[in-house]
Amino acid sequence: MLPEIEQLLILQDKDQQLRRFRNDLKKMPADAEAAKARLAAAAAALAAAKEEATRNELAIKALELQIQTRRNTIVKLKTQQFETRKNEEFTALAHETARYEGDVAKLEDEEMALMEKGEVFKSLYQEAQDHHAATEALVKEDLGKIKQRYLNITAQIKEFETLRSGLASRVPSELLERYDRILAGKGDVIAELNGHVCTGCHMKVTAATFNEARAEKQIATCPNCGRMVYIAHWDD
Repeated sequence: MLPEIEQLLILQDKDQQLRRFRNDLKKMPADAEAAKARLAAAAAALAAAKEEATRNELAIKALELQIQTRRNTIVKLKTQQFETRKNEEFTALAHETARYEGDVAKLEDEEMALMEKGEVFKSLYQEAQDHHAATEALVKEDLGKIKQRYLNITAQIKEFETLRSGLASRVPSELLERYDRILAGKGDVIAELNGHVCTGCHMKVTAATFNEARAEKQIATCPNCGRMVYIAHWDD
């Protein structure tokens, strides 16, 4: 293997690591937003459950007020009924009292139904509270891990950039320029030949390119993708 190829392979390894680190960094904001979205969804579900329970409680209180108003009216009607001396008025008041008592019975049935619903809403609200609390704890943990991962990766990037800079300084400037140009366009610069196939683009190279790589007198280039190619092993 040409010394230049060996040198560039080491440099490429560091660049590949740096690319992976930087890709990880790019994903972190999305990971953090996804975690926050889970918490927001749990908070929304909790708010909805609370609103439903509150609406039911207000409906019960409204019915209680209606029931009490009608009961007060019934008391007044009965008082008037026992104070009157007229049979027709007594009968009319009795009918009116019965009507209000019927209203009270219906309202009490509605109240009972709402109270039964209230127990269900209370249970759902408790479940929503528990889910929100659990989600909040998990999201907090996830965000902590993301932050720690960010710190670790940024430290590794700094370390690898220092290593990369040292390695790059040993490469002839013209070759380094060529390497960086291919790196920017292809991602990987050096590719092994597997038989007559470039492992970078998976295309077959010419016999001349294969022989040039095998001779190891100068750096061979894949005619298809432009990567620098080499042969690690071959059978004589």
